[in-house]
Amino acid sequence: MTGLNNEIDSKLEKLLKETFEIDKISLNFSMDDIPEWDSFKHIELIIAIEKEFKIKLEYTDTTEMVSIPIIKSKILKLLNDK
Repeated sequence: MTGLNNEIDSKLEKLLKETFEIDKISLNFSMDDIPEWDSFKHIELIIAIEKEFKIKLEYTDTTEMVSIPIIKSKILKLLNDK
């Protein structure tokens, strides 16, 4: 599981930096910590996550994804359910 966690962390960090066009990010950040994280960027991030991890997020999942730890837990759950 550690390997999967590290892989998710690495991919997620890359997606976050690309989506929000920032250089530094903490995997403990939430929407409040990233001024660039608005509703449009949120949708962009969701699409990028679905493509990168080859998963399909439900609407309820996307509305709950307000922090990076929550996003990671949703990704892990969906990958483990495959």
